[in-house]
Parts: sequence; structure tokens; C-alpha cells
Amino acid sequence: MIELNHPWLFKCRFSMSSNGTLYFTEKVQKLLHKYPNLISLAITLDGDKKLHDTCRLFADGTGSYDIVEKAVKHYKKYYNSSLGTKLTISPENIEYLFPAVKNFIDLGFVNINLNCVFEKGWENTHATILYN
Repeated sequence: MIELNHPWLFKCRFSMSSNGTLYFTEKVQKLLHKYPNLISLAITLDGDKKLHDTCRLFADGTGSYDIVEKAVKHYKKYYNSSLGTKLTISPENIEYLFPAVKNFIDLGFVNINLNCVFEKGWENTHATILYN
């Protein structure tokens, strides 16, 4: 669109999703700074620190929550105050649902979408936890 000077260039929005671990790299920051009104970025977390760091590990085994939380706060402050995220609920993480959603609210997420995986493993006890 830039090379063709296409009229859609400034009349569109690019929606992206990221795990946030490379958010503070120079290339990402230059892109966000150059096109702040054209980019809609979702930085994904898997809940609170405890849950996230059990799911998303760096190669050395350390969790990525702290850097991702910092990225979320920075993006909210400088680019988009109306943050949104999605959490997939499974039998393995349903017990963490409340602290995960509370953490999202505390971080300032406005839109929080939750969906259940449709796989084997669900029991009636999970329905009770979800309801509560």
C-alpha cells in the first residue's frame, strides 16, 4: 500500500496478536510509533503470573509473565487504553479462571473473551467450578 500510494493505507486497521516477549525490541517499537492509529495489537496472557508462567516458558525454563505484563502496561499507556484479550478455558486451568480474569481486570483489560475448549476431559465438577 505504501509503494502504490493506495488510498486504503490510512483507512484500514491491522489486527495482530502477540505473546509480547519481543514487544520492546527496536523494530516493534518503531512500527507502533510510526503507525499507532493503524495497528490493533492484542498482547496475550494466560491469566495471572502463576498460571501464565506454567504455560509459557522461555527455552531456559523461566516464565515470561513479567515481561509480558510490562508490555501490556506500556501498550495500554502509550497506544491503546481499551485493551482486550482472550482466555481459553480447559479442564486443566478452570480452577485458575477467577484469579486469571481478576488479573486481567486489574491490568486494565476492557474486553475479556472466554471460551471453553471442546475436547474430552470435562466432568460435572468442572461445570460447578465454571458456574461459581
